Amino acid sequence: MKTIGVFLIGVSAAVVVAGQAARTVWDGVYTDAQAARGKTLYVNHCAVCHQEGLQGADLAPALKGEEFLLQWSDRTMFELIDRVATTMPQDAPGTLTPQENADIVAYVLQVNKLPAGAGELPSDAATLKAIAITKQAAAR
Repeated sequence: MKTIGVFLIGVSAAVVVAGQAARTVWDGVYTDAQAARGKTLYVNHCAVCHQEGLQGADLAPALKGEEFLLQWSDRTMFELIDRVATTMPQDAPGTLTPQENADIVAYVLQVNKLPAGAGELPSDAATLKAIAITKQAAAR
């Protein structure tokens, strides 16, 4: 009987976790103040390649619009910020701090008309892995 009881508790816990909605970029995962900091950083470190309007050019992809959201849809914020952190800026990859990378991504989210919220986009991996990038807000 102990085995059945432990099994049922485990199944119950799994059902509760599975029933919880994942946090998405549509849940307000950055603040307007963070995006403002990110804009300044973007202009200083990213605009030379991705253009001031985030439209991209030559080998630098656009960071706004349908194409951008499709490219990152069904991935996590960790994946996006990790890509930025390890490959950007192109002439000096990895030189920005984790906070600066999060701020820049907050600005990108704002330009893509994703809603701001009450808390800043964090820079820690565990929290970022729990935030899904989706093309559309999930029906709740």
